[in-house]
Amino acid sequence: MIVNRPVLNIPKTKMEICHDILAIVILIASFAYAAWSWTSLPEKFPSHFDMSGNPNGWSGKGSLLLLPILNVVLYVGLTLLRRIPHHFNYIKEITVDNAYRQYTIALMMVSWIKIIIVALFGYLEWDIIYAAFGNQPRFGLLVILLIALFGAMAYYIAQSTKKA
Repeated sequence: MIVNRPVLNIPKTKMEICHDILAIVILIASFAYAAWSWTSLPEKFPSHFDMSGNPNGWSGKGSLLLLPILNVVLYVGLTLLRRIPHHFNYIKEITVDNAYRQYTIALMMVSWIKIIIVALFGYLEWDIIYAAFGNQPRFGLLVILLIALFGAMAYYIAQSTKKA
């Protein structure tokens, strides 16, 4: 239960600004790549794959827009979430003394999650288009991005439990 947590205005760090710029570039590139590929794509193409990289789901061109649109929704949602760190769940009790530190740690975690998720969805879209042109999908970067996502969460959770 949230009880009288301080509401602080914490400015974005340079790292958060870099994350936002990179995320916007990835979002624009995702839409641009889908638009550029649109006319060359077959009407049906693989859109889901098993663990071995074999297609087990097929879709039409319209489904190609789902990932970039969902990516924008996630980006906007995580960007708006930055405004309310006093409503986040924390491992430690938030007090006037530790609020700034806990909020900045949480905001940095959200920033890393945002850029990794945008990169993850951008990569998935690229890989689906790559597979649509008859290539074997490459999931190597997917694994790296998932490790980065869970690693960032673990790192910042650990940071929030340390004494200041």
